[in-house]
Amino acid sequence: MNYIDKIYISKKSAGQKYTELILKNYPDVDKEVISDKQYNQLNIENNDPKKTIYLTTSQGDVVKGCPGTDDSYLCCRYQVINHTQNCPLNCSYCILQYYLNQPATVIYTDFDNIFSELDKKLKKQPKRFFRVGTGELGDSIALPGSRLFAKELVKKFSGRKNLLLEFKTKVDDIDSFLAIDREGPVVLAWSVNPQEIAASEESMASGLIERLKAAKKAQEAGYLLAFHFDPILEWEKWHALYPQVVKQIYSYVDPNRITWISLGSLRFPSETKDKIAAKYPHSDIIYSEMIKGHDNKMRYVRPLRVPIYQKVYQQLNAIENPPFIYFCMENKTVWNDVMGFTPESNAHLDFMFAKSLYDRFDDVVLREPRIEHYLNAPNLDGKKF
Repeated sequence: MNYIDKIYISKKSAGQKYTELILKNYPDVDKEVISDKQYNQLNIENNDPKKTIYLTTSQGDVVKGCPGTDDSYLCCRYQVINHTQNCPLNCSYCILQYYLNQPATVIYTDFDNIFSELDKKLKKQPKRFFRVGTGELGDSIALPGSRLFAKELVKKFSGRKNLLLEFKTKVDDIDSFLAIDREGPVVLAWSVNPQEIAASEESMASGLIERLKAAKKAQEAGYLLAFHFDPILEWEKWHALYPQVVKQIYSYVDPNRITWISLGSLRFPSETKDKIAAKYPHSDIIYSEMIKGHDNKMRYVRPLRVPIYQKVYQQLNAIENPPFIYFCMENKTVWNDVMGFTPESNAHLDFMFAKSLYDRFDDVVLREPRIEHYLNAPNLDGKKF
């Protein structure tokens, strides 16, 4: 995964401990120390952000609530650490390649400042349980800098009683994770799609079976697991393909060690449709029947996405004591149509996660959650949902 052509280093990051540790992974890559002003003047057209890295220090808050979307869609109140901004993988549907209009993949090197920010914010709400991850603006472990940050984060925070760390990925290179000293449970999570779709639309990610083999190794090393069917794609043989993925997951790992499984269908800002068509002419994913939602994102029409959800959900529930299953950015009508119930609010959904963890996992040490600690509670960045 070290196919990097150029590394820029901000003057503020040059010589820092974590900067030097990251650079050890790129002994033969051209490196240049520049100012932030020089970086901002780089020509985006001449720099492939997937092959160029900018090591710099963070400015402002890095620990934030998942941005979510319009109030019409339920949000689980996941918390993110935007340490790495961009992803080296090449998934046709990924909006990062259009959303992050910058000449390089940005990786922050001031780990201790970010750790201090997280520590202060966790202490403000000690009675609420937080799920925190790094996979919002880039794969959690695909790049050496991302992987180093994740490992240091585990060492620093895995023992916190009101926190569960999750690292989302589409790669199978987890060996360096397996021997990390951990004081408490940590979740390794994989986005999944049928192999036929992965081969067509996720060309630089690990194959499905490779991901599941990695998940098995993680479970054997004591990690908790999660899986994300997101984005689910409308595909010619989806009726057979998606149930088969569920069967494969349950055959490789113990469902009792899966913390949660998310479902979400393809969605993207309307202005990116033409960009996907131009960059991935082989792909047909944008040509299904779609509408613009309340959040200005294109998504499958409800009569199309609900049957797919129902098929996957029924298969996931075809075992005794299935994992906690939830929707990412869906409305209450879809929740009811597929699961037969709906959370009352974002706060209620957040509480449901904590209650599920409390009921199902002895090694996730948390006090019994109380709904009043979740109602009207702000994000870690202080913003209300």
